[in-house]
Amino acid sequence: MNKTLFFASLKANWKLLLGTFLVLAMYQSVIIGMYDPESIEAMNALIKAFPEGMMSAFGYNLPANDLTSHMGTYLYGFLMLLFPLMYVVPAGNNLMAKHVDRGSMAYLLGTPNTRIRIARTQAVFFVSSTLLLFVSVVLFGMLVSEALFPGELNYGDYLLLNLVTVSVYMVLCGIAFLASCVFNESRRSIMAGLGVPGLFLIFKMMSSASEQLDGLKYATLFSLIDVHGIFGHSGYALLTSGILIGAAVLLFILSIRIFDRRGLNI
Repeated sequence: MNKTLFFASLKANWKLLLGTFLVLAMYQSVIIGMYDPESIEAMNALIKAFPEGMMSAFGYNLPANDLTSHMGTYLYGFLMLLFPLMYVVPAGNNLMAKHVDRGSMAYLLGTPNTRIRIARTQAVFFVSSTLLLFVSVVLFGMLVSEALFPGELNYGDYLLLNLVTVSVYMVLCGIAFLASCVFNESRRSIMAGLGVPGLFLIFKMMSSASEQLDGLKYATLFSLIDVHGIFGHSGYALLTSGILIGAAVLLFILSIRIFDRRGLNI
């Protein structure tokens, strides 16, 4: 790994990383602050007053009987699926395709660094920075929950839910990085890096909103973030996460091999 390149990538992406964290932290604070253990039934009744299909599409159709299920329903039904893409998609493009598109990859390859070393360094940065984002968000959620509602959060279920969510995003990082290694132009890299998770999100919403479209849940990774299935079922969470992490590793290995062997327009 090249430390100079790693920290150069950090310098180029830290504002994007911080901005995404602040957006997620804001939504976490709002959602957690909305929880009221004394009027949880009233909150559920209010949600049921909205069109069922719309609420199901956004993952708000699950009962929220405590703080943990409240966060699982109103954060991980939609918001925690969408907003991390604010970092993953542009960062994935910035690490490889943007350098090729702008011609700066020629300078990187002109140093005593092989293509594999450059790609590996960028992959390590991508994974570690995305993990930093999620770890920061998880810790922030725990701190806010403890400050507002001491002892209400079930840390075991909360951590299992985030383990699966992070694992899904490791695969999405692999997809974004693969697109960045395959395409010479940033616009194509971004279209592929955003298009695939965008389709996953649309399929997830459609399958949740209509029983006739239930089969679409098998075409999206986001259906694996099954709040009801994860809570109290550590075996599901651990098995799913293990498979997803394995898939992510394969995607990054494939990306590095493709970048090492393909022709570059530089």
